[in-house]
Amino acid sequence: MPRTSGFVAAIGLLILGTTAVRSGEAQTADFHYDPSTSYDCDRACLDSMVDQYLASLVSHDPSKAPLARNVKFTENGQELKAGDGLWETASGLPTYKVYADDPEAGEVLFMGVLPENGAPTILAARLKVELKRITEIETEVARKQDVSFVHPERLIDRPIVSEIIPLSERLSRQNMVALANAYFSAIEKNDGSQFVPVASDVVRITSGDQDCPKPRRGGEPNQILSCAQELQLGLYKEDTLLRDRQCKLVDDERGLVFCYVYFDHAATLRSWQLTDGTTVPASHPGPWSWQVAEMFKIKHKMIVYIEALVNPIPYGMKPPTW
Repeated sequence: MPRTSGFVAAIGLLILGTTAVRSGEAQTADFHYDPSTSYDCDRACLDSMVDQYLASLVSHDPSKAPLARNVKFTENGQELKAGDGLWETASGLPTYKVYADDPEAGEVLFMGVLPENGAPTILAARLKVELKRITEIETEVARKQDVSFVHPERLIDRPIVSEIIPLSERLSRQNMVALANAYFSAIEKNDGSQFVPVASDVVRITSGDQDCPKPRRGGEPNQILSCAQELQLGLYKEDTLLRDRQCKLVDDERGLVFCYVYFDHAATLRSWQLTDGTTVPASHPGPWSWQVAEMFKIKHKMIVYIEALVNPIPYGMKPPTW
């Protein structure tokens, strides 16, 4: 019995050791330590990782980016090999771009517009950086050919996104993520009872299109609804479930939170009554889902700007595992 226990223990240690080697392989493969080099990646370093990644897209050459040997790459929820997808079709550098940096987590976000075979395409790309190597690339690409409401030509620079939050007004990572989740929950349980953490003048851009504030569909002429008013009315009641919420990046200096979320619509609700008594019909006859990449700007404990990409996916499709 002791011999068996010892053998099992030895095998266990061997497995643990093998796992440890594999889990660090992305970082240690072809790695040569330079004592004169810092392996921290600050904001400038993270932004340079994005620049090198974008340059490699345009040149259709993954070797031009500092990729780890076993880098994981997904596009619109599908795992692909580095060099596939947009890597083969990108045809120019961005015409619009936003960076968000999370040095503590080694994460950086790019949201922008770049040409794909000459057509403008919206891209959200989250990069994970370890020891100055890119180990994860999670992308969502919104193409006009796939969704009618994709309008990359309408995206413009907004100073509020890059505005620095004073140190005394910055929230903790957990509180910033909690605000994003409160927003998602207000949509999911859209009966007007949930706390809506959005400023009265918040602007939301979805795939290049401003979808609030906007005129109320079927309402009085010139009646404009804010994002908060839409939520308080219960206009999103048919959004059945906002699942697999993953807020992966927090830029506390700029007050930015970036999340992935999946919207399910069961299509069992055929009509419903808004909080003002108005009855509205369902928009689709059958179930559908959306994959959403969403960035929030937070100031004074409220969401003041939202920029999102939305892609239709098979109903109930699961996110990639990381």
